[in-house]
Amino acid sequence: MGQANLLSNGVKLLIAGFTMGWGPCLTFTAPLLLPYIGATKKDWQGGLKVGLIFSGGRLLALAILGGLATVAFGFINRFFPPQKSGWLYLIVAFFMIILGILITLGKGFKLHIGKSILDKDLKSMFLFGFLMGIAPCVPYVAILTYIGCVAENIPLKGMFYAVLFAAGTAIAPIVLGVLMGIIPGKLLRSNKLLKIFQIVCGVVLLLFGFQLIYYVFKVIR
Repeated sequence: MGQANLLSNGVKLLIAGFTMGWGPCLTFTAPLLLPYIGATKKDWQGGLKVGLIFSGGRLLALAILGGLATVAFGFINRFFPPQKSGWLYLIVAFFMIILGILITLGKGFKLHIGKSILDKDLKSMFLFGFLMGIAPCVPYVAILTYIGCVAENIPLKGMFYAVLFAAGTAIAPIVLGVLMGIIPGKLLRSNKLLKIFQIVCGVVLLLFGFQLIYYVFKVIR
């Protein structure tokens, strides 16, 4: 049962990462990442390398945060065990549901990092990815909070879940990096396309929120 649960949560988080990697959070990553690739790389191999390095930095950051979120929830659970009080989990669930509704309605949240952090050294791209992971956009924060809830107070499990989620989010920058030379700039700024991804991203958060509510009532029943 434990392994089945681990696999189920892992697959869901991997799919969620892939889906949300194309969502609102991409709108403030792409304007810095893609021009960098266009200015410094002349072929798809170079774009692939940059996408992988950026994603590697973000994966490391999210793995650390996944472990820390699990430790934090483990500490809280000592005082408020979910079997006796599911209030914390319900708060997280309602946070995810409200956030999912807001994103679906186009009320995303953005973080701005200055262009000065980027130069022609690939190490700066790893740092850029790491900073994007350490200070993630709000939808990613919601997923990390969810991971803290379901990792069963095991930091390594939280890190494992976060790595799978980060691996899913890596698909978008890698694909865009490879296709940078042939993707029309207007496509990345398409309001219609962004709206579609916002709705999908919001629905994903809603599903995770409702699943967490189901988990709480199943545990405290």
